[in-house]
Amino acid sequence: MSAPGPRESDLLRELAAARTECEHHRAVATQLGRKALTDSQDYARLIGSLRETEAELRRSRADLELDVARRTAELTLANQELSAVKRRYEDLVRRIPHGVYTLRITSAGERRFEYVSAHLCELVGCEPEQVMADADVVFAGVHPDDMADLLRLNAASVQDGNVLAWEGRVTAGGGERWLRLEADQTTLPDGDVLWSGVAADITEFRRAQDRLRESEELYRRLNELAPNAITVCDLEGCIRMLNAAALSLFGANDASAVIGSSIWDWVAAGSGAQARQKFTELMTVSRLRGLELELQRADGAAFVARVDASLVCDEQGRPRLVMIVTNDETPRRQLESERLRLQKLEAVGTLAGGLAHDFNNLLQGVFGYISLARLKLADPAAAAELLQHAEKATGQAVNLTSQLLTFAKGGKPQKTRLALPAVVERAAHFALSGSATVCILDAQVDLWDADADEGQAVQVIQNIVMNASQAMQQSGIVGISLRNVDLPPLQDEALPDGGRFVAITFSDSGIGIAAPYLGRIFDPYFTTKQRGSGLGLATAWSIVARHGGTIRVESTPGMGSTFEVLLPAATAAAATPPVEVPAGRRCRVLVMDDEELVREVAVAMLGSLGHLVDEAVDGDEAVRRVECAFAAGHPYDIVILDLTVRGGMGGEEAIGRIRSVAPGIRAVVSSGYSDSAVMADFRAHGFDAFLNKPYTIEALSACLAAGQFV
Repeated sequence: MSAPGPRESDLLRELAAARTECEHHRAVATQLGRKALTDSQDYARLIGSLRETEAELRRSRADLELDVARRTAELTLANQELSAVKRRYEDLVRRIPHGVYTLRITSAGERRFEYVSAHLCELVGCEPEQVMADADVVFAGVHPDDMADLLRLNAASVQDGNVLAWEGRVTAGGGERWLRLEADQTTLPDGDVLWSGVAADITEFRRAQDRLRESEELYRRLNELAPNAITVCDLEGCIRMLNAAALSLFGANDASAVIGSSIWDWVAAGSGAQARQKFTELMTVSRLRGLELELQRADGAAFVARVDASLVCDEQGRPRLVMIVTNDETPRRQLESERLRLQKLEAVGTLAGGLAHDFNNLLQGVFGYISLARLKLADPAAAAELLQHAEKATGQAVNLTSQLLTFAKGGKPQKTRLALPAVVERAAHFALSGSATVCILDAQVDLWDADADEGQAVQVIQNIVMNASQAMQQSGIVGISLRNVDLPPLQDEALPDGGRFVAITFSDSGIGIAAPYLGRIFDPYFTTKQRGSGLGLATAWSIVARHGGTIRVESTPGMGSTFEVLLPAATAAAATPPVEVPAGRRCRVLVMDDEELVREVAVAMLGSLGHLVDEAVDGDEAVRRVECAFAAGHPYDIVILDLTVRGGMGGEEAIGRIRSVAPGIRAVVSSGYSDSAVMADFRAHGFDAFLNKPYTIEALSACLAAGQFV
């Protein structure tokens, strides 16, 4: 209860004076006893004054009591509010996960806590009574290695008046904790300093920091030791970080030359558009794998790399950075190239072995029949029959070399507009002769013509049909369908430009092809069958590829296989076949070939046909002979020129010089390379006809007749 105010003091003094006067009058009356007052007016006046004073006293007392009651109520309410605030403050302090304190430091240097929260006592491992009784128990728990730092910061704070902020260790309950202390000071009028502070337990935070540092160090070491090039950039492509492998990959000497640059600076121009598209796509899919791009090093050298990229997001899942892992594909491609080279060498070894085997068998037949014919010279008919067998064996050798050339160099096709149904049916039935396999043909009504070499197309059909028949043990049904295919671009890897094609699909119900062998069925001399040379499918593949088409294969072991051949559809008008004219005129012929045996045989064949023949070993000699004959007035009617002469002038160069001397001379180009562009389009190269080696006398005569030379 507070002290009385000025109004209350005046009233109390008046009340005391009135009481004193009343007591005096009562005493006088008592002393006088029954003595009557002689002056009644004075008495009446005194009585009136007393009554007024008493009334005033009653009013003052009532006012005083009301004022005291009001002030008492106000003080009670204020005390209640103060108690509520104190309870809320204490509750708030209890809820704060930190220690709160007030420390007084007297001008004499004495330290005592005026307030400590329960959390602070828990942090320092002391009871509140201990702390309030002796402040030094708190400071005694500060780790010796950190006390000097606390004193230094405290002195600096006292000097400059700034907030004290300290992190250090305290020992509590036999353990060690990290605390963060923040306090500010207030200087009191008596010179004492009051520190109000908060202490937080940051032990887990410091441990997390240590773990983070360890993790960062581990990540840094892993990053540096990683064999892959690792680059980190922001969402705009600006490089923020890269490891040593990335520096080496890009040929940079210092990270500062790369950090801050754009990732697009390291992408070759040819891959720029693709890289930007994939970078944009990454923002949606979060991860990209196995992207092949052409990148460039610091010196501008380009290389192919495999790129994996992923987004790095924050805790809310928002993209912040992009991590890119890059691997130089050059070593892998070199290994792949070496592996393919070894596979090719293996294939060549298989090819050489198969070729030697086949040719030895054929030569055995040739030598055998010729030896027998020599013994039968006394019987011309028997000798002739044996020579025919030898010639047949030689023809088989020619067919073998033709297949080998087709596989090796493709045998450049001499394309014409070709109606396939009749060609396919005829070739398939011929291939199945002597077997129990039958062929069922189904052709689209409005089937396009193919742009193909008929002879090579027949070879493809026969090889695939025979392969199907053998897969069915020479007994079954080969289904063949022909249809038009309008192939869009980029739909087939083998035909990226797309276009119009005629599809020939062969289906059988044979043993099928095991998955490991599907990738090798077009290798030369590769076969899993007891019969066959292993050249059929390899030759078919080479022919179709040279035509600008492809072959697709599907097979299920035990259920059969399907081969689909795509040949380009024809767009040009059909070529007019040459008109054959029978031989009859005797001509003067010059034969040029660098092989003496070929010249001797050609001279003998032409002589037997009734022609006059000269020979030359190369183009230079042929040109000289033509010049001499033309100058002498006995020009040559026909020249047969070998296309290729080792170490000398061949037929392609010689014909130009010959025609400059004798423009009207008829020229035939002859070669064992059927894939030559000159053989495929001989007229465009200055020749009137072509003759494939080896040739028979019948083929030579037909060539001269077809070209209307004789």
